[in-house]
Amino acid sequence: MSEIVERFRRILRDDPHRPLLHLPSAAITLTATDLWTRAVSIRDRIHASKLHPHRPILSLSGNLPDTVPLLLACRAMGTPLMPVDASTALPEVLGLSRRFAASALVRPAGAMPLPGAVVSRLCPGLDLVVFADSSASTSGYPDAAVLKLTSGSTGLPKATITTEAALVSDTLHITEAMGIGPADTQLGAIPLSHAYGLGNLAVTLLMQGTAVVLREAFVPHQLRADAERYGARVFPGVPFMFDHFSANPPAGGWPGSLGRLISAGARLDAETVRRFHDRFGVKIHSFYGTTETGGIAFDDTDDVREQTTVGRPLPGVTVTLRHDDGEPEGGGRVHVAGDAVAGAYAGEDGADAFVEGGFLTGDLGHFDHRNHLVLTGRVSSFINVAGRKVQPLEIEQVLAAMPGIADARVLGVADALRGQQIVACIVPRAAGLDAVAVRQFCASRLAPYKIPRRILMLRALPLTARGKLDRRALEALAEAEIAGNQG
Repeated sequence: MSEIVERFRRILRDDPHRPLLHLPSAAITLTATDLWTRAVSIRDRIHASKLHPHRPILSLSGNLPDTVPLLLACRAMGTPLMPVDASTALPEVLGLSRRFAASALVRPAGAMPLPGAVVSRLCPGLDLVVFADSSASTSGYPDAAVLKLTSGSTGLPKATITTEAALVSDTLHITEAMGIGPADTQLGAIPLSHAYGLGNLAVTLLMQGTAVVLREAFVPHQLRADAERYGARVFPGVPFMFDHFSANPPAGGWPGSLGRLISAGARLDAETVRRFHDRFGVKIHSFYGTTETGGIAFDDTDDVREQTTVGRPLPGVTVTLRHDDGEPEGGGRVHVAGDAVAGAYAGEDGADAFVEGGFLTGDLGHFDHRNHLVLTGRVSSFINVAGRKVQPLEIEQVLAAMPGIADARVLGVADALRGQQIVACIVPRAAGLDAVAVRQFCASRLAPYKIPRRILMLRALPLTARGKLDRRALEALAEAEIAGNQG
C-alpha cells in the first residue's frame, strides 16, 4: 500500500472537510473529500483503459485543479507518473513518450487529436490520450513512483527513477528543515511539474495536509492578494520573483502573514537577499536541491549580512566534497547521499553519477566557517532560465535541423531578471535568414522558455589556434551584442 495514500486517508478520516487546495482562478476550494473523490474518479477511468500498470503516464496538467488528484490516483494504482512542463512542444512530448515507453498522456481537455491514439475525457479539465501500444508487454518501471525529468548532458532529457520511499523521505526532510507544518498555507506559483513544486507543494499537501493556493503562473498582484485572502505563510519561489517585488513594491506593503520565503531553482545572490530585507524586513531563505537527490541544503538562519550560502544539509542528507581539479583545498564536487536520492536514470545505468551510495552532482563548492555549503560553480554547461535548467545541446540540435543554418552554438548570458537568457550564435548558409524565422522554427519544436531570446548572425564561429571553438570569444561577442542593443 502507498504510504502517501495512507497518510492522505488519515487526513481524510480525521478532517474530511479540511480545505486543502485553493484555486482562485477557478473560484473553488477543494477539501480533503473533494480531492479524494476526484482521485478515485481518475483512478477508475484509467483502470478502465487497461493500461500497463508499470509504464509511465505523462502529464501535461501543469498547475490545473486535477494535478494533485492525478498524482494521488497514480499512487493508489502504483503507476509511475512523469510530469512534463505544460509548455513543452508536442513533438518533444511524443519523443518522451516513445523514449520512456509511456502508456498514455494526460493533457488539458480539447487539444488536437493524435494519430493512432484513443482520447477520452479523464475529468472536466483533462483528457486521457491512450497510445496504441498502451498494454504491450514491457517491464516498465515497477519501482518508480515518479519519473522526474532533468536536463541531460547529451542534449536529451534524462528521467530519474524516484521511488515513493524517496518522495516520502524528501518531504519529511524538507518540512522539518523549513518548519512547514500541517496548519500552514503555501502559495503555489512554481510549476508542479518540476521537482521543486512537486516536493514542496504537491507531496507536502498529500502527506501532511499543508494547504496550497495554486496559480497557473506567477502574477505578482495575484500573489499578494492570495496571501492576504488565505493567510498564506510560506512562499516557495525563484530569485527573479523576489527581484521583481524589490523593484516593484506591492501597494500596501508586503503581506504580514507571508514570513517564510524560500528561493530555489537558480542562484540566490546576496544582494537580492539584502535588498528584499531592507525593503520589507523579511529574509529570503536559500534552498538547494537537484532532481536526482531531492532537497540537499537549506539556509534556516535570519542573517542577511553574511555571504549567501545554500545553508546546512537537510536532516537525513549527507553532503561530502570530492576534490576537483581547479578547486582550492577544502572544496570540490558536491556528492549527496541519503534516503531521498534516486537510484538511477530510466534506461541508463548512471554509473558516472550514481556512485558511492549517492549522487555526484555537477556543482562545485566548499563549506564555510559555520559549516554552511557555498556553491562556487558547475562542471556542466546548463543554462538556468528563471529556475529552469536548459541544455544548450538540445537547442543546437534543433537549430542544426533548420534549412539555411550551416552551424550554430547556444550560450547562456547573464540576465538581471531571469538569471540567464539564451543566445543563439548562428552561421547562415546564405544571406536572408532572419531571427523571426529562427524563433518560429524553434517554437514548433521547443518549449517557450527554451527558445533563444537573442539571435546573433555570424559569418563564422570564432576558433582557437588549434581550430576548436573559441567559447570565450563567442561569449564576448554575445555579451557585446546584448550590451549594444540595450544601449
